[in-house]
Amino acid sequence: MGDDEQLGMDLGVPVEQTEWGKWFDPDRRAAQVRKFLDYAGLRAIPSEPWPEGAQELTKLDAVVSELFPDMATAMKPENADMADAFICFLGECFIKYAGAHWEDYEWFGREHSFYDHVNPMLEYGFDTDGDTAYGLMKLMIEDYDPTEGGMFSGMAEMMREFADEYAAARDRM
Repeated sequence: MGDDEQLGMDLGVPVEQTEWGKWFDPDRRAAQVRKFLDYAGLRAIPSEPWPEGAQELTKLDAVVSELFPDMATAMKPENADMADAFICFLGECFIKYAGAHWEDYEWFGREHSFYDHVNPMLEYGFDTDGDTAYGLMKLMIEDYDPTEGGMFSGMAEMMREFADEYAAARDRM
């Protein structure tokens, strides 16, 4: 039997997946992104970051502020699935626009993560510090200026800036 044949065999031995592997699973994350898009009434993530003042930003600002008016609400167990769906959506935006990828970061306890036992962090495709999912949510919820638009508009501005940084980093290579 050749190597290719052996790789295709199912030996019937269950392989236990790590907590990170379960969270990181691309099919799981894609389903969560779809869940958030459907909830927000959007068809897809656009190919470019939303421009300032885009109609979809107004819709996203309303959805996000309704779902996550504060960190305490965002962290409630009954909101865990939608918080996860939004985090996966946010991550896909940064992956698409800023060359980001998810990393398994040190877990500091449930009070500093939306998840039990994992602390997902986005590493961007250019030279900057990464952001944990918890840190991005906290930034979006607590540090936005209502006079400059809604919570998601602030994230969209960050996406535009990071997309520019990522493009500049690629140009330097």
